[in-house]
Amino acid sequence: MKALLEYAASLLISEKEKLAVKEINDMTGRLEKCVISVAPGDIKFIIGREGRTIKALRSLVSIAAANKGIKKRIPLEIINE
Repeated sequence: MKALLEYAASLLISEKEKLAVKEINDMTGRLEKCVISVAPGDIKFIIGREGRTIKALRSLVSIAAANKGIKKRIPLEIINE
């Protein structure tokens, strides 16, 4: 899932060297959430017009999680460096 988010986000932003994607696991090792870190100027490209781009990225994460057998929704957070 990390590779998928890195690829999709790298197509959207201009400062690719500041892109970082982290998968945060709970104590049992299950995926709890994904965090995308981008430059402050690129956050608008990740969110998109009226939040459409971030909704699409969240849908990609949900589909990838379902393919791996994860039945819960995986939150996707954005932070700027």
